[in-house]
Amino acid sequence: MTNSNAPSPTPSTYYITTSIPYVNGTPHIGFALEAVQCDTLARQHRLLGDDTRFHTGTDENALTNLQAADREGVPIQELVDRNAERFRSIREPLALTNDIFFRTSTDPLHVPGAQKLWNACAAAGDIYERHYKGQYCIRCERFYRPDELVNDRCPIHETIPESVDEENYFFRLSKYQETLRELIVSNTLLVQPEHRREEMLAFIDRGL
Repeated sequence: MTNSNAPSPTPSTYYITTSIPYVNGTPHIGFALEAVQCDTLARQHRLLGDDTRFHTGTDENALTNLQAADREGVPIQELVDRNAERFRSIREPLALTNDIFFRTSTDPLHVPGAQKLWNACAAAGDIYERHYKGQYCIRCERFYRPDELVNDRCPIHETIPESVDEENYFFRLSKYQETLRELIVSNTLLVQPEHRREEMLAFIDRGL
């Protein structure tokens, strides 16, 4: 028997987001699956009475976008405007319930938000500049160590990375290594499924 006069549980706050994909092409089935999964979580938490915000959008500041525009022979803004709209338009056929669709090239909150984050990191001493040379996959937008390559190729795209030699800005993640580990071990920062949790801990234990 339940007590109808008992107070309702205090709603929790949930922020749910998809990745924000590059707009060098049209949406594919993988992103559609991700969007539907996030939407399912958002609907569940709203039904439970949780204060829920579901966010998706597009990342329009990427070298892959510029390369795609060059291949088509169109201005970069024309390409990102066209493809961003294609990502936005999947809301209707998939019946998504996202509260916001965010574009990094046009949303007025993006630049001041990015500047605020950068300035906070810089003030905390978390950003530093140094010379870096490595193998860079443009499609991944990341550097790979030699032992991470498969037959000298990107393990995801199977392309040969470019050799990049430049001055870069870095985030001092090593400063937070033990804090991150403790948050994950204690499940204060919950990582699911379990094999991903173990993967994250192994990554941290190798040294950040």
